[in-house]
Order: sequence, then structure tokens, then C-alpha cells
Amino acid sequence: MRLKLEFVSPKSVILPQGYTKYMQAMIYNIFSKKLREFVHEAGFRSAKKFSLFCFSWILEEGRYIKKIKVFDFGNKISFYISSPAKVLMEDILNGLFKNEHFRLGENELYVSSVVSVEKNFGNLDAVEVSALTPIEVHRTYVENGRNKTIYFSPFEKEFSELVNMNLRNKWSAFYRQELDKNLEIIPLFEKETAERRYKKVVYYGFGNKRYIVEGWKGKYLLKGEPEVLRFVYDAGLGSKNSQGFGFIE
Repeated sequence: MRLKLEFVSPKSVILPQGYTKYMQAMIYNIFSKKLREFVHEAGFRSAKKFSLFCFSWILEEGRYIKKIKVFDFGNKISFYISSPAKVLMEDILNGLFKNEHFRLGENELYVSSVVSVEKNFGNLDAVEVSALTPIEVHRTYVENGRNKTIYFSPFEKEFSELVNMNLRNKWSAFYRQELDKNLEIIPLFEKETAERRYKKVVYYGFGNKRYIVEGWKGKYLLKGEPEVLRFVYDAGLGSKNSQGFGFIE
């Protein structure tokens, strides 16, 4: 299930770099207390814990004010949120209509519209998608007593391997059964220009808890069973979906 949420504010919406942390916090605050505690503490579990929701970044192009390192989005913002878990999306809907206003960082927001955006995959076994937010997969290991993270590009075999490992874990956490099918993911852009055009190095969080994440935007061809395509459309591709990564359209 996927929703497009639109909010208005009496003042310009001003957000710093790493603002997706604020978006995640606002989404958690829209959840009812019961669902918020479940998603944050228990979650959907297999080999790992998953929140099983994904969201896009703000769809409007903000004006970046370099001097103070913030984005000015004006008085209206919108973004998508999706999840394969109907109970989460219904709870979001209830929270949106139950509360009068919401906080996004230091900004006060009011709901102006909520639109359900559904796609019928039918019997499709291949679909072309755009990554609205970077698709991120990585491995972490210890070197000289310190954690080191390696991020992979769509042209490395580890990218597809880790996307599928993440997919199988999420599938198992949600459906309580193993997924024995792989998703084929093919970048629809040239390797020679990919890093300059589609590799994104972004900040997540603030202060001492701010860190850098590397991911990849661009267009991709996904090949798989229709139910798998539907699942990744709702759950997101790759890691850190509930932090705003791997949201596809």
C-alpha cells in the first residue's frame, strides 16, 4: 500500500542536511502508541528486525541556502510512504486524520491531502523503476579495532547478492515463510557515467549521531515473480528503507 501525503505550513519549511531523520521521527509520531512501540521495539523479525515501511524524500525541490546549510521548501511539502503491512498504513491514515498538526523538526505542518497510489502489477514479471531515493547495500567488518563499511555499486555482483539477501529476510519476516526466488536487478545506465550522475553520498542524522550513507539512484529493470515485484514496490529495495532509502517508483 502506498500513500502520497501533502502538508502545508504557515511558514516556509526549513530543514537541515540529514533531514530524513526528522521525516522518520514524524512518521513514528503519526503512528498510534501501540503501533509505534511495535515498529520501534519488536518489528517484523526473521534473521533481522525490520520496520517494513519506506518513504521518499520531500518531492518538492528545496532551495539550498549554503551559508547556513539548510533547505527552504516553501509553504507546501509532499512525500510518499509505503508498506506491505496494511495494518501500518491504516494506522498512519488514522493518525493523519486524528491529529490537527504535526512537527517536522522545528516546522509545524497541517495535512492538506492524502492520496492512495496503487499500482496493478497483474502478471508482469519485469518492470522498469526509478530510485526516488538511493538504493543502499553494504558490508561492515572490523579493521584495526574499528568498524569499516563498504558500499557496493549496481555494477558489482555484491549489489545484487545483498539486495536479494535483504529481500529474503524481509519476506521471511513479513510472510513467515522462505522466499526461494531471486530478484534480478539491471541498471539502465552506463557504467562510465554512473558514478558522476547516480551515486549519492548523503548525510543521515545530526551532531555526533550523523553519518554518511552511499547509495545509487537511476533507472533499473527488475525481473521477478509479480508478487515479489509488488513486495519490493511496497517495502523498498536494499537496506535502511525506514530511514528513507531504496524507495522506488
